Amino acid sequence: MKSFPLWRVLGVGFLLLLLALGLAGWLATTRYARPYLKQLVRTQLTHNSELVLDPFEVDFSLWRDFPYPTASLSHLTLRDSSHHRTLPVLRLGRADLRLNLRELLHRRVQVTRLTLRDVAIGQRVDSLGRTWGLRGKKRTAASPPPKIDLALDSIIIYNFGIFTRNDFIHSALRGRVFQARLAASLHQGLLAVHGRFTGRLDRLSNRTGDLLANEPVQARLNYRYDFARRQGEFFNTRATLNSDTIRISGTHTADMASGTGPPRGTFLNLRFAGSQPLLAVLHATLPPTLRPILHGASSPSKAQIEYLMSGLSGPQVRPHIVLHFGMRNARIQWPDSARRIDRWDLQGTYDNGPAHAPQTMTLNLSQCRVYSPAGQLDMAFLLRNFQRPYVQGRLHGRTELPALMALLSPEHWYARSGIADLDVQLHGLLPAVTQQQRQRGLLRKNLAIHGTATLRNATFELAGHQGNLHGLNVRIGLNDSLWQLSNASGVLAGMKFNASATTLYLLDYFTGQHPTTDIKGSFAVDALDLVRLRQLLRPSATGPLLAHQRRPARSLVDRRRIATTLGSHLIPAGMHLDVALRCGRLALATDTLRDMAVRIRHDGVRVQLTGIRGKLWDGEVHGEAQWPTDSANRVVPVSYNVDFHFDTLNYKSLLERLSRPPRRSRTSPASPAIRELLLAANGKLSYEINSLLLPDGETVRDLRLRFDKQGSALNLPFIYFVAPQGGVGSGSATAQVEGLRIVHADANLYLRYPTLDVPQLLRMLASVAPPRTDSAALAARRALRAARRARRLATGVAPSSLITNGRFTALLRVEADHVRYAAVQGANFQLVTHLQAGEAILDDCTVSTLGGRVTLRGRLITDAGRQHHPLKVQALLEDIQLPELFGTATAMRLNVMNSSNITGRLRCAAALRTDLDEKFLPNLDNTNAYLKADLRDLELINVEALEDAFKFFKKRTSHLYFEPVSSEFALSRGELLIPNLRLNSNLTELQVNGRYDLDGRADLYVGMNPLHALLGSNNKRIARIQAGEATTRHDAKLSYVNLSRDAPHSKYRIKLFQKQEQQQAQAALRRQFRQLVITQRLDTTLRLLPGSPLVAPQPKLATSPRSSE
Repeated sequence: MKSFPLWRVLGVGFLLLLLALGLAGWLATTRYARPYLKQLVRTQLTHNSELVLDPFEVDFSLWRDFPYPTASLSHLTLRDSSHHRTLPVLRLGRADLRLNLRELLHRRVQVTRLTLRDVAIGQRVDSLGRTWGLRGKKRTAASPPPKIDLALDSIIIYNFGIFTRNDFIHSALRGRVFQARLAASLHQGLLAVHGRFTGRLDRLSNRTGDLLANEPVQARLNYRYDFARRQGEFFNTRATLNSDTIRISGTHTADMASGTGPPRGTFLNLRFAGSQPLLAVLHATLPPTLRPILHGASSPSKAQIEYLMSGLSGPQVRPHIVLHFGMRNARIQWPDSARRIDRWDLQGTYDNGPAHAPQTMTLNLSQCRVYSPAGQLDMAFLLRNFQRPYVQGRLHGRTELPALMALLSPEHWYARSGIADLDVQLHGLLPAVTQQQRQRGLLRKNLAIHGTATLRNATFELAGHQGNLHGLNVRIGLNDSLWQLSNASGVLAGMKFNASATTLYLLDYFTGQHPTTDIKGSFAVDALDLVRLRQLLRPSATGPLLAHQRRPARSLVDRRRIATTLGSHLIPAGMHLDVALRCGRLALATDTLRDMAVRIRHDGVRVQLTGIRGKLWDGEVHGEAQWPTDSANRVVPVSYNVDFHFDTLNYKSLLERLSRPPRRSRTSPASPAIRELLLAANGKLSYEINSLLLPDGETVRDLRLRFDKQGSALNLPFIYFVAPQGGVGSGSATAQVEGLRIVHADANLYLRYPTLDVPQLLRMLASVAPPRTDSAALAARRALRAARRARRLATGVAPSSLITNGRFTALLRVEADHVRYAAVQGANFQLVTHLQAGEAILDDCTVSTLGGRVTLRGRLITDAGRQHHPLKVQALLEDIQLPELFGTATAMRLNVMNSSNITGRLRCAAALRTDLDEKFLPNLDNTNAYLKADLRDLELINVEALEDAFKFFKKRTSHLYFEPVSSEFALSRGELLIPNLRLNSNLTELQVNGRYDLDGRADLYVGMNPLHALLGSNNKRIARIQAGEATTRHDAKLSYVNLSRDAPHSKYRIKLFQKQEQQQAQAALRRQFRQLVITQRLDTTLRLLPGSPLVAPQPKLATSPRSSE
């Protein structure tokens, strides 16, 4: 076995001993150094202040930066507990300090390298000026400079953030250093720091808003601090901001004033010089009220700046700031290509004044020259008091309007093209104000302007509109608020105009700085669109005066009351007028007035339109109108007196204009139509129409009518006309108006004819009714729109047609000497009917016809479509001559007996349901009826069916006489149902039941007693029947014959001995009879008819003989 030498064993043991001694020394050192370092840090940070240090961690490592020991501080938070409130002012994620071990053993700390990670420093000043920061409440005291020397060859910082917020002076700063590499040295009380860092300026703002946001920053720092003088100095320091280099130099000195309060701040003497983007400089120097001019602008130009900060700066004080800036050949462009400045020279100085506050701020633009192809414009401006900017300036020269308006634009108007010649001086407060002033409603005096301005081929536009005013040529003489417009011409909102006028406070009115403007002169326009014009002329809604005069919220009733004046629809509030207007075409909501001439006067309280002349709807209109515009007038709507005269007018177009509200989009402003003037105003409206063309081709002649409106009552005191067919008509009507809607109307109309065609009259009445919604989808859409309008009006009722919603009723009375209805002719026609929601109630309709009299009462549905008019009536026929009845039926092409086959009289009560077609004639296939008939003096002569049934009694059946008989029948779609008809004739007793189609088809069962027919005395029976003597007979068994044919005008098929078949057929027929009455809802009580024996229960008549003759 090989043995190790003794010297090797001793060497290894010595090394182990040294290692053990070193480890024991390191453990003893860290146990001593950790509490020492904690105490040292706590004492240095919180001594003589109200700063509080949260518990933190201290760690020592020999291996982190071997062979140097490293001390690490982590999770350190320092809080300021001043003013009875604790806020964090410093957070440190981790700090690594490379230490000198030898100095540490001598109870001294020497750092040779420092690395900081995740550092955040904050300062907060509240609205009372109380400060929370790294100083606490302690004031900087005069003390000797530190006697130690320090050399840090490397200071590395990762993620360093700083945040300050000052609510006392309304400023904020938030920035972050991503990485910094610095070196520092301290020798004989002089600290020197140099290095580089990169980061981002998140936000820099003052009381006027954000100045910078999210801007990357790079800097090369050279800085020294003299502890004896408490003064720091920047030299040869450069920073990159907005991609431009800024040179920084100057000093800052701590406030050394004596006292026990917190420090006031730092005395600054700093200079920043370099170039910056033009828009950034303008944004920082312009008053807040002018900054909207720069909205959306872009510029590649740079401005040379010199930014000076001097004086005391602290939590409660601002330093004195002076900014000199200048540029040559600058360019600036707005999103609208017409708004641009291609060449601009500018020299200016911004100074925040002796008070370092907006009240003493000034902006002096000593040289401002704008070049354009039209020439050059020289301007000089001095703005004072940024809180209430006051301007002094002069403009002289020629320029293009877009460049000029880019600098001097009102709030919403922009110039797209044109040339301006100016020689103007101005002084006074700028029109624009801050939001706080608008809320307080502070007033400002007018901006005084003197000089002349001539515009050539100018084009202006209002924000959100295209080409509102173009081709403008005008010379404007300016004398403060009095402007003289000479030979003005152009196109405004598509309306070509010429004007000469004198205006007062015109610009102040449109910019919201004055409540009124006065305009006097003459205007001529080819077409006038009130909706677009009023939208353009409406003054700024953001002006302080309008904010001050904003009316309180009104209830629904108040809004409707103000709406009835209609003054706000035509002339904006505050615009006082005395102008003569000639207009080729005036477009209202649904109407167009042509060749109009009118004198318009508006004094702020009342609008007067006098001498109105024009053409409307191919007719002539004359009249006058007036209405109040003062909201203090509570119930004084528009009053008018207008006359219309038309030679020929189409009824359909007239109805649409007077009964249908105008259709508007949700965003378009309202404008009055003739219908709205009628419903919302008070006055008289007269019509004279020589010929009124109806939709059915008929003509109403010599129509005269007048509307009288007073409050909510709308009256039609008279209407006279000559109706078609030679009749004359007259009537009257009343209506109730709520807002701009007719909520109820009632009319009376009387028509008198020498000769009347009833279907033609009905067609005429149907043609003048309001149009119906035939489409279900269209009806659903209209109902949805109506529901939305109802919700907006908060009425709970959806507007709809007067006829269809039950708000219109009318009483119609018609009389005629002679009347015709298809093949039926009569005399002494009288009709009384009530028109209401979708129906016409026939109160009474009588006519003498068919040798007797007919009375109708019932209901006609009027809203089922043009080809369908459901009719449900009850008819009473009195003393109708059967020959005339059957003769008329034959003329109507019904396959029934001729007038020569029958004599007698008929009294009948019927309940009938049918459908009148587009010609208002009944459709037999849709006709169902229940009839209760009473026949007197009935005689049948040569009736084919009876002759076929009684062939073996041919001579006796050629002329039959019948006793009076009463029975019930039903008519089902052109088929007559005879459930049980018992007849006593001179031949024998008969029982008839079955079906007879009015086209000639039949299926009848005829029951008879052959024995009575053979043995009885026929002449004696005839004599008794003619004498009116009733014959009483015993019931006897009848023999039944079936008569049937399947085609009209064919021979009857005869079947004998059909007793069983007759009973089955009669049972089925009765079931069908009852089912028809139930399904068609036929009123068998006939209660609508006047008192008649037919309506009362009838006595049962004997139908079978007691003995044979």
